[in-house]
Amino acid sequence: MANNIERLGVSFCEYVANKNDWIFREQPIGDIGIDAHMEFNDTDGETQRLLAIQIKSGESFFREKKDGNIIFRGIDDRQYNYWTTYPLPCIIVLYNPNDNTCIWQKLTNETIVKTNNGYRIAVPEKQVFLDDFSNDILKKYTNLPNYITNYNFLLSQKIFMEIIESGGLVKLHAKEWIHKTLGIRNVDLIVEHLGKIETYSYPYYFPYDSGEVVFQRLFPWADFSIDEEYYENSDYEQWLESENYYDDEEGKYFVIGDSFEEYRSSLPPIRGIDHCGEVSEFMLIMGLNDLGKSFLTVDRYTSMSRPYSNVKSYKTTC
Repeated sequence: MANNIERLGVSFCEYVANKNDWIFREQPIGDIGIDAHMEFNDTDGETQRLLAIQIKSGESFFREKKDGNIIFRGIDDRQYNYWTTYPLPCIIVLYNPNDNTCIWQKLTNETIVKTNNGYRIAVPEKQVFLDDFSNDILKKYTNLPNYITNYNFLLSQKIFMEIIESGGLVKLHAKEWIHKTLGIRNVDLIVEHLGKIETYSYPYYFPYDSGEVVFQRLFPWADFSIDEEYYENSDYEQWLESENYYDDEEGKYFVIGDSFEEYRSSLPPIRGIDHCGEVSEFMLIMGLNDLGKSFLTVDRYTSMSRPYSNVKSYKTTC
């Protein structure tokens, strides 16, 4: 009977995986901690993601609940070491054959908790196996070290760093809705290089963070400064309002405060252009900060053909 329930869990996971365009490959019976591999390919058939799955089937696994989680226990040292050092990212799937409940959690050093009698893991009840939300998460799930993930992130933006380094111009254009939760909804990079102007869009949604926080998160390798020419008309209008007096009889403004140059130099170095108090528009020129410069240096070195290969070691004796 127990074996039948286990088979139901594997079969159900295979059905859900196939339905969501994942390739499901059951592993040989007898494996200590992996029941199947799942593979997701792009439209060209190239592998985009590989996952390893441990499937636990039965109503009994759903009995212990706490804070919206199902608590799974009984993990020993051997399983812990196996999952956390496995070449592929691993997940556990809990399946209840009574109602086809199927939930999952990542198997990592962070999610698996040491107890007095082994290990336990909290599996969120709302984390449904391969619903739309979970499907998107698992397509991006990787067990690569942080330094590899971060390096790949910088590598994806290397072209902009190289354009700036070679004298090209890269501008960031964005709009922030000030009094609404819409926040920053789209960021564009406008690239002027070799006589061409091209725009690259980053259609992200940042409902609560300020523009400066968002820009530094998206482009940690960059320094930012305002496009003086783009801001000039807006700065001038603000200066007229705050540092001048308009004489109706004369029909002109008289300076009563700082000059335009003095006023402009006192403004925040990174700022948006206010549009009726509703939208703040940014047009910023991007430069390379220390991270950007260092990344290009390291990338060039690591791209060389084994520069250290001709180094010889010599054994010395005293």
